[in-house]
Amino acid sequence: MDETNAESLPHGVQRLPLKRIKDTRGSLMETYRAEWLAYAPPVVQWNVNISYPGTLRGFHVHWKHHDFLCALSGRLHIGLQDMRPWSPTYELAALTILDAGEPALVYIPPGVGHGFWFDKETTHIYGVTHYWNTHDELACRWDDRNIKVPWPCREPKLLSEKDQKAGTFDQMQASLLKHLLPPIE
Repeated sequence: MDETNAESLPHGVQRLPLKRIKDTRGSLMETYRAEWLAYAPPVVQWNVNISYPGTLRGFHVHWKHHDFLCALSGRLHIGLQDMRPWSPTYELAALTILDAGEPALVYIPPGVGHGFWFDKETTHIYGVTHYWNTHDELACRWDDRNIKVPWPCREPKLLSEKDQKAGTFDQMQASLLKHLLPPIE
């Protein structure tokens, strides 16, 4: 698969366009092949998520698992921020959009903080490389002053109680760094 990445995304984040193969019966679209990102560990769990308009999920980061995301219907705004001090894009924040009408797969490695905002009802799938575990789900307030993501919303309509009560970015960063070590070269 050819990778296109016109956006400025944190180091290691990949956005891969997907192709629909159509015929008279409908269409088929491959959403994931291990060979596309051969350096990533294998996916062990797939989840389907439905979000309503005005929902914001996150901001969170994982120290262990990698994420693979694809919108099946609707539109998913992914806010990203590199939290790895050794990364060439440390502190870079970006917003990328997954729209079911222009299918793509987004890969997010450990150490890149992310959150999701939905402007319309959206169904997306996501795969993870380790089974979901609350210890690998570090979170902070989506609107913390240290998050530089250019969110398209000022006040989400729907925010979980967990996300409303999340701590600060600095606390999340300190917890992440206890788990992450820079790669050995």
